[in-house]
Amino acid sequence: MIVTLTLNPSLDLTYVVAEAALGDADVHRARTMTVEASGKGVNVSRDLHAAGAATAAVLPMGGATGRHLTELLAADGVPTHGVPIAGETRINTSMLLPAGRTIKVNGPGEPLDRDDVDRLVAAVDAVLAGRDLSEQSWLVIAGSLPPAMDPEVVGEFVDLAARHTVMTAVDVSGAALTAALQHRANLLAPNEIELAELIGADLATDTVAATADAARRLAAQHGVELLVSMGRAGAVHTEGATVLHGSGPELVPVNTAGAGDAFLAGWLAAPGTHSDRMARALAWGRSACLCPTTVDPRPGTRGGDRITVTTLPS
Repeated sequence: MIVTLTLNPSLDLTYVVAEAALGDADVHRARTMTVEASGKGVNVSRDLHAAGAATAAVLPMGGATGRHLTELLAADGVPTHGVPIAGETRINTSMLLPAGRTIKVNGPGEPLDRDDVDRLVAAVDAVLAGRDLSEQSWLVIAGSLPPAMDPEVVGEFVDLAARHTVMTAVDVSGAALTAALQHRANLLAPNEIELAELIGADLATDTVAATADAARRLAAQHGVELLVSMGRAGAVHTEGATVLHGSGPELVPVNTAGAGDAFLAGWLAAPGTHSDRMARALAWGRSACLCPTTVDPRPGTRGGDRITVTTLPS
């Protein structure tokens, strides 16, 4: 069972427009539009469910948009545990232009007070307590935090999972990622920019080898695994001793909005060697890039040819 926690979920509104560039025009007409349940953890659950993996999504839900989000998840058949909050769940808007350009505007989300957080803790606690003990389970904490939330809340959920002997995978940024590291989450899934922020170094223009070395050192120092996505350069994974690098041929994306979430979902979707997981994660992430919606309804079915996974020299 893979349980996801999305502290700042959203409805994703996606427009496909014909213009190659927006320019100075004030009005644009979409050729198509979609509305989806979203937020990074929600996307992971939707990807996993589409592939037949056991998952459950825990999230706050506010107002009409929150009800719509949970209705969409129910229509998809994703087991969902929504915690009602005041206000409205946010809306994120994407515009897909030709040649692979995505323009995205994310709403800020609704603040959560301590009572809201406590009810989310209780919901996650109940789901983890009711899991099948014969299977390895994960708690995935993913996405941005609501406005003014203490990043240490992420550490609370990592500790909760540990009390249930459940593995944690964390895909957050900034101080929240630092909190996850300090509380010894099992797997951190930053991109290379978030990794650079975490270690206080500039890796944005460095090579795969430099990023891999930084990740290996951090993993060894803190006893965690790192799964670092690097866009066109692929991804690296390390447990502190060895480093894998996975990549594929260049592609022209249709929509990059959910690719990172599909990548993490692919890594977690089934047991296997680190090489197997990396190949599957890249296949899912690349397939998501070629899908016009935020979540690919057929994970890993497009763009998976010629993926390579190699062990980098230490």
